[in-house]
Amino acid sequence: MKNIRDISPDKDKKEPKTCLITIAYDGSDFAGWATQPNKITVQGCIETILSRVFQKKINILAASRTDKGVHAREQKFTLRLNLDFSAEKLFNLLRKTLSKYILIKRVQKVDSNFHPLCNVVSKEYRYFINTGKHNIWQKKYRWEYNLPIDIKKLNDILQIFQGRHNFFNYSYCRWPERNQVKNERAITALKCWKKQNIIVISIKAKNFLRYQIRAIIGEVIDCYEGKQNITNLQEKLINFDKKGYKYKNLAPAGGLYLWKIDYER
Repeated sequence: MKNIRDISPDKDKKEPKTCLITIAYDGSDFAGWATQPNKITVQGCIETILSRVFQKKINILAASRTDKGVHAREQKFTLRLNLDFSAEKLFNLLRKTLSKYILIKRVQKVDSNFHPLCNVVSKEYRYFINTGKHNIWQKKYRWEYNLPIDIKKLNDILQIFQGRHNFFNYSYCRWPERNQVKNERAITALKCWKKQNIIVISIKAKNFLRYQIRAIIGEVIDCYEGKQNITNLQEKLINFDKKGYKYKNLAPAGGLYLWKIDYER
């Protein structure tokens, strides 16, 4: 990756070091990634614990935000420290202090001007739907749809979202925020496949609007069931500046995973 190399001992302890931390977490017990007053969030837990460990206020920057109940197989955030740590020491320290809440997967050193969000080239999210028998133990980790799904039909519906569109009607954005440029996103890859009884939907873009993926999947399933048709879904993309076209259904949060984040190599 551009500007990224493994951390090594540095003699200059005065200059802050920027580290890129790769983590995974179960979003079931969190009110999302971003810090919120009086709520348990992933960012809030990390910053609170690390502030105690380093005895100073710690602020982190993330590559992506996840909503309440959404999981991460690969989330990344930056941490700036004035201390001198080897990769192994920092990795072990983070694992020891944060292991109750998250899994530390990797520690890397980045240039001081590296930004975990702005430097992203692509993010991949995956959504999991169970078409088999209901499993009460898995309802926090996939959509318990529990009905057969024709994978070709589902994929055909999904393809209308490929490319650049204004996703205002497929997002949390409110009416005053319908600005065309602000809500445009380019979906670079969108596909689905079936593994045993689980449907996996993969969606890639540089960034997403809040609720965008869950709104797309919720509306696609509505279309699959005949409650809407493809024209209805396309009209929501086209009529972003008209009222009455907002999404009506969100897919459950537990089926969504932040899967992979790519930077320039």
